[in-house]
Amino acid sequence: MEIKDFLENPGGQKFEVDLGLSLIKILQISYSNQNYLRSILKRQLETQELIKGNTILNENISEKMAEIENLIYKFSDEGFQDILNKVLK
Repeated sequence: MEIKDFLENPGGQKFEVDLGLSLIKILQISYSNQNYLRSILKRQLETQELIKGNTILNENISEKMAEIENLIYKFSDEGFQDILNKVLK
């Protein structure tokens, strides 16, 4: 089915969705994205440290990544709660 066909007759077709499989796929994609973004963050922090002239990266990077991840999780939780409150009203 083409998108054009669906838009012209949205009620004409029925689609069955396997919710369990869909949720597992969403979790898989989310986990992959999380790892991808962590690797980008780590590379950026390593680059910043090298620009500063630091040659010992492991200690500095691990500490900074932990701090940044904690901030990200905090802001994400707050943002999620705001969105959820709006949806539930």
